[in-house]
Amino acid sequence: MRKVSPACPTCLQLDFVQDTLFGPVAHSAECQVQVAPLNLNGLPGLQMQVRAPVPAKLERSHSVAFVWEGRTYRGIVHYHRRCDDGGLQLQLELQ
Repeated sequence: MRKVSPACPTCLQLDFVQDTLFGPVAHSAECQVQVAPLNLNGLPGLQMQVRAPVPAKLERSHSVAFVWEGRTYRGIVHYHRRCDDGGLQLQLELQ
């Protein structure tokens, strides 16, 4: 996987699932994203920086999937944080 520089966000279709009292609810949104590989205690992961505007339900999602450079990535959200610029940082454990 190539490392994307902070100056090069990529437009990706993000599919994400949010757990609710009524079960899992799937959502999808097109977002400007920067992706970088990440090591999560020996497990393969990705760090995603989603630029504003961020879909409202993405912050509360438990999993995210997307296609990047012809490959499908799926991951469980281990960490999320709102950024000062209105963006969202996610750390995903790849599945």
